[in-house]
Amino acid sequence: MKYFNKYIFVLLFAVLFVACNDDFLDRYPQEELSDGNFWKIPSDAEMFVADVYRRVLPGSSQGDVDGDINSDNAVHGIKWAAGNISKGVYDPADQGWSGDYAAIRASNLLIKKIDEIPNYAKEDKEAVVGEARFLRAMSYFQLIRKFGDVPYTDSPLDLSQLKIGRTPHKEVYDKLMEDFDYAIEKLPVQWSAAKYGRITKGAAHAMKARAALYFGDFETAAQESEAVISSNQYELFDKGNTGLYQELFWEKQESCKEAILVRQFKNPELTNYIIGWGAFPGVGWGGINPTQSLVDAFECLDGGSISQSSLYSEKEPFANRDPRLSACVLHDGELRYGITIKVAPLRSSGNTGIAQHNDATATGYYNNKYLDPSVSIANTWSGGKDWHVIRYAEVLLTYAEAQNKINPLDSKALDAVNQIRARVGQPDLQTSNASLYTYVANADELNLRIQNEWRVEFALEGSKRQWDIRRWGIAKKVLNEPFLGLKYTLSEDGQSCSLYEGKSIVLSGSKYEDHNYLYPIPQEELELNFDLGQNPNY
Repeated sequence: MKYFNKYIFVLLFAVLFVACNDDFLDRYPQEELSDGNFWKIPSDAEMFVADVYRRVLPGSSQGDVDGDINSDNAVHGIKWAAGNISKGVYDPADQGWSGDYAAIRASNLLIKKIDEIPNYAKEDKEAVVGEARFLRAMSYFQLIRKFGDVPYTDSPLDLSQLKIGRTPHKEVYDKLMEDFDYAIEKLPVQWSAAKYGRITKGAAHAMKARAALYFGDFETAAQESEAVISSNQYELFDKGNTGLYQELFWEKQESCKEAILVRQFKNPELTNYIIGWGAFPGVGWGGINPTQSLVDAFECLDGGSISQSSLYSEKEPFANRDPRLSACVLHDGELRYGITIKVAPLRSSGNTGIAQHNDATATGYYNNKYLDPSVSIANTWSGGKDWHVIRYAEVLLTYAEAQNKINPLDSKALDAVNQIRARVGQPDLQTSNASLYTYVANADELNLRIQNEWRVEFALEGSKRQWDIRRWGIAKKVLNEPFLGLKYTLSEDGQSCSLYEGKSIVLSGSKYEDHNYLYPIPQEELELNFDLGQNPNY
């Protein structure tokens, strides 16, 4: 089903022909691809926009799989790979936005040049412009979410040539919403099978809802997510709860009806290392290690938290829990790729034990979400699984959160969140029986349950939690507390170990102050344009 990739592969050939080994898009505006060999036929525009997809959709070869280390959900077991943000260090020299503006510049160039192509069917041309405007809007959304006020331009000229100052983020927000509206109007509900992977009307509604929710525009978030729901184009994978939830994150379900927008990969032409980077437990490669806080966030089967439910056993913490816990977190005693995971910090535990080597698990847990049994261990560094940029569960939770803000304790909000719970067998949240753990008495209590659903449903799926804890105003609390791993007790002679008792592993955690809600403006950009100015307290 990896059809849209063909445009990327054709584009790579065009790069060699047109650009003589220079980057195809980074050469304009000097040439603006005006060598007479481009902007001649409709497929030129399709090839061009395919490269903009590559620049905007997350991302690189491992997707966004390590984004959760910038939250309280995970730490990096591969110690050298943990970036400064995960440590609470916000250095302007670490920041950059050239990639975002390269994508914006490319989108602007396509919008400018596409009318030069003769005999281009109006509907087809407008759809490609819709893709470009979606990608431009998504780029600007990610910029204002990170930096606040940023330069805005719809010119194909480079920022270094324009030398413009920063536009208030509210104005940028209004403009990117106009781009999403154009995309919604012009994009098809579905593309043909040969164009699988291209942005659809539903993806434009969903991304607009994501942006609106982040900036507290609850009316728009509810309206746009409801448009996706009412389109009847998408549904939760395994909505009937037949026990297949884990397969949602395997290659065979990458194009299921829950997938609204994907970043495409294809082995061997365009591979990723989502599995190898996230967890390579056969050799004890630490990957992305869930924290104890994340493990504890999953409810018991009766809907109660581990501090409430009598079903919870500290000695058997994975028993009688929300099935999403086991789908997400690999723990001691499980078999993967023919190897039994042993996390005790003993030589007998082999490579998978705590502190056995520099890249071993730091918390006693491994990432289980992408360990696809159909992929041989030899291929975990060259996978072909598409990365889910937006899936239908996000739309339902967006609707639930926004609707509860608009109409507190609304039944529609309850229904949306309960659809997600039901597909893994968790009991419905409800307002009628206060004796049950699923009872919510008011909108604030429902909001907290929805926030927890965001956490457990999307755990280890990238940077969602990082931005959620900011918009909810809880980042300062959760990031400044020590991060914990599992509990264990070593015998006096150091020859045996008891797990899930004793003292917890204590990690350094992160650091967050109020001004860190916005990242610092990149130092490199400040040196190029003094008119930008720095964000407060940097």
